[in-house]
Order: sequence, then C-alpha cells, then structure tokens
Amino acid sequence: MLTLFDVHMPHMGSVEFALLTEWLLKPGDRVAEGDPLCEVSTDKVDTEVDSPTSGILISYVAAVDQEVPVGDVIARFASLDSDPVAVAQAIAGEDAAGEDVAPEAPTSDPIARPSPISPDRALASEAAAVVAEGSRPPNDSLVLAASWFSPVNRPPEGSRRLRLDSGSTDMSLESKSEFLPGARDRVPEDADTVAIPAGYEAVTYTAIEHTRLRRAIAKNLTESWNTAPQLTAQVDVDFTAVSVARAKINRERSARGEGKLSFLPYVGHALCRALADHPDANATFTDKHLVRWNTVNLGIAVDTPDGLIVPVIRDAQNLELEALSDAIVATSSAILSGSAQPEDLSGGTITISNSGSVGGVVSTPILTRPQVASIGLPAIVRTPVARKSVDGESELLTIRPIARLGLTFDHRAFDGAEALRTLMSVQKYLEQWPTKS
Repeated sequence: MLTLFDVHMPHMGSVEFALLTEWLLKPGDRVAEGDPLCEVSTDKVDTEVDSPTSGILISYVAAVDQEVPVGDVIARFASLDSDPVAVAQAIAGEDAAGEDVAPEAPTSDPIARPSPISPDRALASEAAAVVAEGSRPPNDSLVLAASWFSPVNRPPEGSRRLRLDSGSTDMSLESKSEFLPGARDRVPEDADTVAIPAGYEAVTYTAIEHTRLRRAIAKNLTESWNTAPQLTAQVDVDFTAVSVARAKINRERSARGEGKLSFLPYVGHALCRALADHPDANATFTDKHLVRWNTVNLGIAVDTPDGLIVPVIRDAQNLELEALSDAIVATSSAILSGSAQPEDLSGGTITISNSGSVGGVVSTPILTRPQVASIGLPAIVRTPVARKSVDGESELLTIRPIARLGLTFDHRAFDGAEALRTLMSVQKYLEQWPTKS
C-alpha cells in the first residue's frame, strides 16, 4: 500500500491567499526539497513556490486558476523510495481506493477545502510508464517553462487567469477553469457584457479588461480612502545643500565605478531621522491604540508597466545614506525583474511616493494601509525665490532647486499641526544637509 503525504501552500509574509497560476512539475516527477513546484500570484507579486520536502509528485489537489489560502493542501507526494509500480498505479488512478493518505490537521473551514483532482488519464498513464522506467518525464505537456511569463505580474498573451471569488461576469468560456464542474458545458449569458454608463450607449468604445494587479490596487486604495480620513500637509524644500553634497558624492562614486545617487535616498534618510522625533507618523491606528513601530520599514513605491508596487526596506533607520541608496536600487530592480518575494512587500510602516520621477510637481499620495503617513516627493524644479541679503537689510531674487514635499496622514492618528511639524523636520534635515566631507 502506497503512503501519500500532503504538501501545503506556504506562508508568504502577510499574504493570506495565493492564486495558483501554473504547475511547473507533473505527476511522476521526482522532487528535491527546494525545487520549484508551482507558480502563484498574490495581490503583491508573482513568485515560484519551492517544494518544502523531497518526494514523488503523485497528484495535484489545487487547480490552476484556483485561489488557495496559505496552509491549504496543494499536492500529494509519495516518498522517494516508494515502489515504482505502486507509484505508477497511484498516478494512473488504478489504486485510488487503496491509497493511504497521511493524516493532516483539519482546517478552520473544511468545506472550503478543494477535493483532489485526478489528472487526465492519458497523461497520467504516460507519466506512470515513465516512472516505472525510472527516468524523469520530459519537460512538455503539463510542464510550462517559467520563461514564458514576463517578470512583473503580466500573464502571457492569451493565458487564463481567474479568481474564483472575483464575482466577475466578463469571462469567456476559455477563461473558465477546466477543473470547475460543468465549466465546459455552460457559458454565462452576460459573458461579453461591458457596463456602459447611462447616456453613453451611442458612444463607441474599446473595453480593456483590468489586470489582477490593477484590481488589487483599486480595491486596496478604495479601502484605504474609505477607512482613514486623509489630508496632505505640504512644505517647500530648498534642495541646494543636498544638490551640492550629492554632486560631490556622485563624483566619488563614479570614480569608483559605482552608480549615482538620486535625490530619493536623501529624502528617505531625512525622513528616518525626523521620525525619531515624531514617532506618531511611523505607526498604525487601531480602535484603542496608536501602535508606534520601533523600527522604520520604509516602503518605496515603484512604477512598473503593470502598476504601482511597494517593496519594503527593513530597518531603514540603521542605514547610512549610500547603503540606503543601494537598498532602494536593489529592491526596485527585484520588482522590475520579477525576483521579489511576497515577504519583500509586507510590513511597511511608512511609504515614500516618488512622483517626481515621472515629472509630477505636486504629490498627494493615498495611504498604504495600515500605515498612517506617506510622504510624496515631486519633481525638484528650479524656482525663483526671495532670500535675504547677507547683511539682512534687503531681499534678493534668486533661483533655487525647490520641491513641494507632501505628507499625507491619517487624521485619526494625529492632527495637522503634528503633520506639519513632522514635515518641517524633514525640511530642516534636507536644507541643512552637510556639504563638507
């Protein structure tokens, strides 16, 4: 009798569910601990799930395009030393009644657990024959190359992606999961319906279906806006001192063959210093407490072709300027290359939104829940400003690099005066940045 054991969806930071988008192995494959098992997509990032143990993949429990809670069973394995004939029979489904499945702890919602899904008999028989011969199945059929998927949350042309609880009615027959009972036998009546506002019936249009990431962004921002009363305080910051210091550091870095610093790490470094004096901005509001975080996990909003993603730099208050700059570059590159993990996008305590990177001159970001503050960095613009003369007797008109920093804050957590004091502390650190080594 063949003994099978369960493989579970692993925990990935603060993620509670993951959409299983692709199996990278097929029944009969011998799997080593740490081998890529499947690809999943969350509301934060797409990633591979590594096998938590070694064994032989017998069957899938979770289906492609199924949203799986973390901790739920996704596959069943047999041990590597299992009898090849018994493995072949189990894969082919010829001995299903005699399988002895290792017991598992019940979930809080046993009704929601998907039932095991038998693979197609023809494919299973083929895989069983390969296992019986003791060789590894070819990388075709159920196995799809990871290189077919673009790095950041962008499924390939024509691929199927479906959230089972999305409530969407704009789906074609091909977009339905083949594992849903009767899916191939029915087509929703409103499969191609697009909601058109009243009065626009005669206006021609092109309907672009929302990506999974865009739906997640819309959902999260709507929840943030509806939960927290948000205001934005703003101050003009003179970046003259920072510009001088930055030019010097970048000359030195260029001589060493290192990348140049942008203005972003300067703002991040100043923000971390300001939060030491204004801890209410680095917090989370609850019904009974303002939870002040003892570390600054700095979120950096990254613009990708598919939407805004916010990786987190942990313990940013402990990083010196150049180390913080390198961390920003590394996390942004991980997002754009698709190598970021879900845990890299969780646990942020305050966020910087760098709208200046695309030319914005005003920045009023929406809060990232459950944070109570977010700072917006717009473009730095050469602006005529009035400054007192050296003798203090008159005013002179001069040109300075100015950016209007905005601090969006949760008004439940603190008031506008404290928001301005926090922002003016950032302003002070930036305008008094030391220009000498």
